[in-house]
Amino acid sequence: MAQGWWEPLKASLGDRSLLVEQVGTTAGGLGWKSALVGGGVRDLLLGREVADLDIVVEGDAQAVAKALVVEFGGTVLCHAPFGTATWETDQGAVDLTTARTETYAHPGALPDVTPSTLALDLARRDFTINAMALSLFPEERGQLLDIHGGVTDLESKVLRVLHPKSFYDDP
Repeated sequence: MAQGWWEPLKASLGDRSLLVEQVGTTAGGLGWKSALVGGGVRDLLLGREVADLDIVVEGDAQAVAKALVVEFGGTVLCHAPFGTATWETDQGAVDLTTARTETYAHPGALPDVTPSTLALDLARRDFTINAMALSLFPEERGQLLDIHGGVTDLESKVLRVLHPKSFYDDP
């Protein structure tokens, strides 16, 4: 159902919808797909205001953030060891993360990250309701990716841990 969630997302974000559209278009222009992930998707599906703009890029999130600054302005703060960047604009901040897997030396340690795919990035999250994504790639914008049953859990009002190491990795 491509485009299915794009209009509701735009309505929830108001003026900030342009930011996520710019991220999707810019990442796509660099040859990478991107998606809104986590709490923002969960909140959209629950009919709540989408506050967090957390976007995963199947590529170099820091390069996307830097390209956004060149094209649209604002500032960028990069965290190279983690493959993340924050694009700050007058309309708000957008957090961009390179799709990744993580390993932890011990509980509560900072993660060692390895670039990966969106599907593997979602599989490392804590709960199924936080492991959904909404495509921002222009040809797929608004398409929901729910490979772990987050929608069913939301409808059933179930909070299900995604994997046994959820609390070990991030207590």
